[in-house]
Amino acid sequence: MFCIHVKYLNRLIHKHMEKHLFLGCMTYKGFTNYFNNIIDFYDLKKLYILKGGSGVGKSTFMRKFAVAFPDESVDFLHCSADPDSLDGVILTNKKIGIIDGTAPHIVDVKYPGVIDETVNLGEFIIEKNVNVTKETIDEINAQKKAHYEIIQNHLTLIRELHMELEGLYKDAIDFKKEDALLAKIIQKLKA
Repeated sequence: MFCIHVKYLNRLIHKHMEKHLFLGCMTYKGFTNYFNNIIDFYDLKKLYILKGGSGVGKSTFMRKFAVAFPDESVDFLHCSADPDSLDGVILTNKKIGIIDGTAPHIVDVKYPGVIDETVNLGEFIIEKNVNVTKETIDEINAQKKAHYEIIQNHLTLIRELHMELEGLYKDAIDFKKEDALLAKIIQKLKA
């Protein structure tokens, strides 16, 4: 997905661009991750892989990083479960990236000391200020998992209904005429 928001127009005026991408999604088969299929993280000069549980500030850390380079072209890799959250930020001209290396898109160090480095944001938690129990965290994670399973089940049902509708029309469509129309549109647009 590629989109440019009006609030980022200033970057475009200065010949810098933001791309907003979703590299993962929930499907009827479960979570699908395209992180390594679309972005070659090891084409980067430097890659920081963030670790730490939910809520430790990985997305905020990445957003602050991107803002620190206002003259750079930036690819924002959004979380499919929460578009306001980030799974990664890449400074495309500098070839520097920061990504969330935690589940469901686990990324681990491949070239330690050469390209990538692990940053554990959990190290910055002030334990005396944590006002939650292990049981509470387990309960929230269990609820989250249960909701993802419900979503996957709904997507499976939606796919089955779609396939049923497609089956109703499959034998009634003249695909040769459809292909001819498509070829005509493509030829017109290429001219």
